[in-house]
Parts: sequence; C-alpha cells; structure tokens
Amino acid sequence: MIERFLHGLREKMEDPADYEHMTVVVPGDLDPFDRHYRFSIHIDAELRLAGFGASTGGGTLYRNVDFESEEAGEDEVVSTILDVEATDVDGARALIRLHMPELGAPAGTLVQYGDHEDRFDGQQWHLGEPRSIEEI
Repeated sequence: MIERFLHGLREKMEDPADYEHMTVVVPGDLDPFDRHYRFSIHIDAELRLAGFGASTGGGTLYRNVDFESEEAGEDEVVSTILDVEATDVDGARALIRLHMPELGAPAGTLVQYGDHEDRFDGQQWHLGEPRSIEEI
C-alpha cells in the first residue's frame, strides 16, 4: 500500500555515486546521537529531496589527544562533524546555510567545501572564506 506514495522517492534514498565531499563543523561537544537527531537527519532529508546530495555520517574533532597513549586524560572535544556528499555544491551550501540556524547551530558553525568555507557568526553567514581548519 505505501509503495504507491514512494514513486519517485526510491532514487533519492540512494547515496550519490558522483559527489564532492563537504564537511559541516559545529563547535562544541555534541553527543553523536544528538548530532544525528538534531542536525544530520534533517539536513540529509532536505539534501535528498532537493537533489543536492546526502548527509552520510559524521564524527568528532579532538585537539591534543593521543589515542595511542594508555594514560587516562581528559578528551578535549573541539567540534562535531557532519559529512556531506554533495552532487551540487552551491545548492548544498545554500540549503545548509538556510537550515543549520533553524536547527540551532551555534556561532562558529562552518560549511567547508574545497579550499573554502562559509562561516556562521550567530547572525549571518560569511561566504567563501579560506578554510580555518585544514585537516578533519
């Protein structure tokens, strides 16, 4: 029965085969489940429906943590990461810039693509700046 409502949507549910990788960097320590339910599922749905790509996962960016050391220490979490596979980088950037503030993204949120990033200062986006974080 539900199949009749899915006509044309099956293709949108497949991960893109030809894409450009983008990263959305959200400052602060955010639990992976919170990241997923607060940001990823919404951005993924919007990207897929618009035909701009998909949000395919994420991670956590740590600073000065030695994962090979057996000494217990305090992990310093810098930010949480959303991975995006964009089939249309400009369209994906615009969509992400629209929805991240609506979803409660804090100041300092970055949308990274190629050698550039769009930076949210809490009020507005600053577009096409050089990357401030080189390796994620």
